[in-house]
Amino acid sequence: MRTESKRRIHPLLAAASIVVIVAGLREIAAVLNIFLIALLLAVSISPILIWQIKRGWPKAVSLTATILIVLIVAAGLSTVLGVAGNNMAEKAPEYQERITALYKSSLEQLSERGIKIDDIKQLDMFSPDKLVNFGTGFIENLFSTFGNVFFVLILMIFILIEIANLTIKADRGDFDEDSWQKRFSYISNDLKKYVSINAVTGLLAAVCDLILLIALGIDFAVIWAFLSFFFSFIPNIGFFLSLLPPALIALLEFGVLHCILVIVGYVVINLIIDNIIKPKYLGKEFNMSVLLVFLSLLFWGWVLGAVGAILGVPMTMAVKKIVNFMNKDIEAQYAPPMPDTPDPEFDPEDEG
Repeated sequence: MRTESKRRIHPLLAAASIVVIVAGLREIAAVLNIFLIALLLAVSISPILIWQIKRGWPKAVSLTATILIVLIVAAGLSTVLGVAGNNMAEKAPEYQERITALYKSSLEQLSERGIKIDDIKQLDMFSPDKLVNFGTGFIENLFSTFGNVFFVLILMIFILIEIANLTIKADRGDFDEDSWQKRFSYISNDLKKYVSINAVTGLLAAVCDLILLIALGIDFAVIWAFLSFFFSFIPNIGFFLSLLPPALIALLEFGVLHCILVIVGYVVINLIIDNIIKPKYLGKEFNMSVLLVFLSLLFWGWVLGAVGAILGVPMTMAVKKIVNFMNKDIEAQYAPPMPDTPDPEFDPEDEG
């Protein structure tokens, strides 16, 4: 029996398609980041909406209650971050002067010990101006996306409405197993589990970090706690990214002792949460290698900027799931037909 062979896409055609898609994503990164943040927030808060619908609440009442919760939290968070961001912008020149003084004194100490510093001076990327501009630029890039609160909230509300409709229809059994609605539910369920567990543990770590930084008198403690929460979505690497800014501020403000206290406090909090609390709830199926996490951070950060770095792991998980669905469809489309099975009740002699 002849079977139709699987169609294969030429590698060059596949590579060209990927390049075009990635280039398009980079061009629309500003708009796409708003949509991705809205989608992530909607998926994160959807368990509250689904819980109400499952218990018989009317859809309008469930949506209204969920949206009110979102608006209250967003208003409070935007106010706090706005005030902290303005204070940080005002003090940026002062910290730039302190970094410059620390940079010069470090070079002088190295020179006194016989170490040649000419090569170090030529490394322009480590200059104080570059470091300050990179740090403030990264935070401004991140906050600019969250600053579009109105558009994020509008998109999130529409996504929540669709999630409510899909939940109601799925409960009635309106969707086939291979429908895009079912597949979206599978992807969103994985994302909800990953996001909710990381959100709870990240929020716990952020609160502990905030208490530590306030106790030590570190400036902009709210901003560093906010970054600690969002960097918690980047396994392994996010901890170090959240540790560097407050440790540097502690060094510039108070000296080496406070810097060491910040580092030790962050390490202890991270060890307890990542090695004791989180493994109890986050299954092994979501564990990703350090290399894959790092590559996700680099790729999505390059494509979408700061928001891409934050959402790198969830987006990689979603892409992996979509590719699995596509492979399943291709295998089903080009699989050889099943041989006909004889009817057990059919007797050939009856034809005569």
